[in-house]
Amino acid sequence: MALHPPLPKPGERNMLITSALPYVNNIPHLGNIIGSVLSADVFARYCRSRSYNTLFVGGTDEFGTTTSLRAREEGTTPAALCDKYHAVHEEVYRWFGISFDIFGRTTNEEHTKITQDVFRELWEKGAVKEQRGEQLWCEKCDGFVFDRLVEGGCPGCGCEKARGDQCGVCGCLLEPVELVRPRCKLDGAVPVRRESKHLFLDVERLKPELEKFLVEKGGKWSENAKEVTRGMMEGGVRNWCITRDGLDWGTPVPEWLEGYEGKVFYPWWDALLGYVSITAAGMKGHEWERWWKSEKVHLYQFLGADNIPFHTLLLPATLLAASSATNQWTILHHLSATNYLTYQGGKFSKSLGVGVFGDSARETGLSADIFRFYLLYSRPEHGTDDKEFTWDGLIRANNELLVGRIGRFIKSVMKGIHEDFSGVVPDWRALPTDPSSENMKLGVEQVMGYYVTLFEGVILSGGLRMTLEMADSCNTFLLGHRLCGDAEVDGVVIWLGVNLVYLLAGMLEPYLPDTAAGIFSMLRVERPVGRLEECWNTSVKPGHEVGRWEEVDGLFEYIKPEKAREWEAKFGGRKKREGKMVVGEGAKKKQKI
Repeated sequence: MALHPPLPKPGERNMLITSALPYVNNIPHLGNIIGSVLSADVFARYCRSRSYNTLFVGGTDEFGTTTSLRAREEGTTPAALCDKYHAVHEEVYRWFGISFDIFGRTTNEEHTKITQDVFRELWEKGAVKEQRGEQLWCEKCDGFVFDRLVEGGCPGCGCEKARGDQCGVCGCLLEPVELVRPRCKLDGAVPVRRESKHLFLDVERLKPELEKFLVEKGGKWSENAKEVTRGMMEGGVRNWCITRDGLDWGTPVPEWLEGYEGKVFYPWWDALLGYVSITAAGMKGHEWERWWKSEKVHLYQFLGADNIPFHTLLLPATLLAASSATNQWTILHHLSATNYLTYQGGKFSKSLGVGVFGDSARETGLSADIFRFYLLYSRPEHGTDDKEFTWDGLIRANNELLVGRIGRFIKSVMKGIHEDFSGVVPDWRALPTDPSSENMKLGVEQVMGYYVTLFEGVILSGGLRMTLEMADSCNTFLLGHRLCGDAEVDGVVIWLGVNLVYLLAGMLEPYLPDTAAGIFSMLRVERPVGRLEECWNTSVKPGHEVGRWEEVDGLFEYIKPEKAREWEAKFGGRKKREGKMVVGEGAKKKQKI
């Protein structure tokens, strides 16, 4: 994390990047990691490589029922549980190389203040309505049943295990009273309905502003985000309840509003403001406002598919309503939502010991970059299909793509420069070049153009595939110009080859930061900050001495195929579910990767 987080700069492209705030009550698994933090990290690294002024914000969502329940299970307090798991999350992301500028939590003083301040703005502008409505009351628990503590039939798709806030299959947002045959998850009792007074964000009044926002911004989102949001708008938006009963671990409704003693804000609503409060907690005074109250800032948000409506409707509606001519909040510019990553035919489950979780990934002995490569290469970002993680797929991607295509080219070039030129880049300027060398340079510029275009559209797996295409072109060039012992001919090939290695390292850097750093180190060059080559450039000059070619073997690791069976046994799979297929929440059609 940055000791001094950057501030927006006039005249520059200011990029505010957030990754969804995961619940703090458990350890993130690989699906969580690719769904938000890893994807956001890759884009943030790309932005920095282009010299965009970039702030990358993440953290943990710590209020709500999930935290209270887990604390009860572990025999501790919610505050102590948050301290414990926040540190676990921080360590997991550090191992995966996530480059947050600010990493925080929603249980900070700034969060309560900012949430209540935003609420006051909404209240004073008449954007919040008081309504009486029915809530579910569990007589055995002697209290209102919070959203996540009740399940029942989904009125939309018929799923029998929909939660009180959202159906995990069709994704529709729900109120607990809408469930068919609801039951309390704590004791199985059938709750009854009781009336209670609550506060609602007046989304119906904000519909014209929301529609205008969606027309202006919706075209820059991932396809699943556009599809989900369009469906909800066509189905008719409704006022959103932003308060809850029966929860003692949350942000309280401010005391100045009478009649709401003991009530807290809906955790899904106040958690969205966590991006703002975490930024504020990591900066001095009101510096955070320069990021969050500016029309000169582009907000990019990364999250999983189940979080889409909260970020495309609830948060924009809140900030649009709180904005004024003199107090303009930064509104979403681009949203990138991944579909679901499943594991060996079902969902990740810590309790069943199924799947790879962040704290156990290193137990495989693999580097974080190998996981990063496979997760990003197979990122579920296309259409609405989910992807399935398999160990065979990871090993195949590593051996055939990372080692077989990128590693092979780099090793060939580094070995050639040592065997024929004693590790020193030849002076190519006096040597004749052939048309194929010039064509290679033109091809490089074309691929780099595609690479940049894909990144600007936040098509991250596409950028990595373009890097592999570059490696293929490099290998083809090298095969067509085998070193023949002629110093003049070989000198041009090696000169081109060394600079292509440098270029490949730059393309890999957002995806595999440790591997890229190792390549730059092997080349004995420093990677200039904020410099991604977009056109052909000879960055490695004649007379420069590079490191030993054997260093390549430490950067690219071949994995024995039989390790797949060992890891399947260790981390669970279909057999561990005792033959019962558990489909990942929200799963549609899965593709093996």
